[in-house]
Amino acid sequence: MLKVKICGITNYDDALNATNLGADYIGFQLIKDSPKKVSDKILKEVNEKLPPFVLAVGIFLDSDHKTITKTVKKTGIKIVQLNGSETPEFCKAISVALGVKIFKYMKFTSVADILKLQTYVGNVDYFVLDISITDEHGNKTIALEALSSLKQIAVPYFITGDISADNVNDIVEKVKPYGVEADTTIERLQRRKDFNKMANFIKKAHSL
Repeated sequence: MLKVKICGITNYDDALNATNLGADYIGFQLIKDSPKKVSDKILKEVNEKLPPFVLAVGIFLDSDHKTITKTVKKTGIKIVQLNGSETPEFCKAISVALGVKIFKYMKFTSVADILKLQTYVGNVDYFVLDISITDEHGNKTIALEALSSLKQIAVPYFITGDISADNVNDIVEKVKPYGVEADTTIERLQRRKDFNKMANFIKKAHSL
């Protein structure tokens, strides 16, 4: 079954709703300037209440080894997502030192981007591939055509970037990802999820 990752969770109620609706992974922003940043304290409290079949993902951006180590040990999370310019070697070092799975976020909007992914093979456990494109007028589209090249990648991956119940079928028809991720498309407010949108997305994704 296609896995579902709900990202940008900031509170226990949204985490509980996502869990009850069938989410497999729940992402928490730990990025300094993110408007959805959560504290280690909140992440620890929510993570301790999650059932064993729902996994919390701590999301970092160019944080140093010490910062990531401190958060992992304090919160008990088992998955670290790295959203910055972290090298393959850094990803592997974090995984080995802390005993966590590594999700590596990368933009993926053209076939040429496959070359960037190749260097991380063997150093990360999953890719989180953002296929959203914003033009000079602020209009957003998704790079469906680029996805065809992913068949040669031996690392399971999530597709993200303006993914919703309306377009998730198009993505799964194009490729067979390990999972899909939604965030802003299922919001009611910036730090609150919309229950119905989240329910529709999870139901649709799991039906594919």
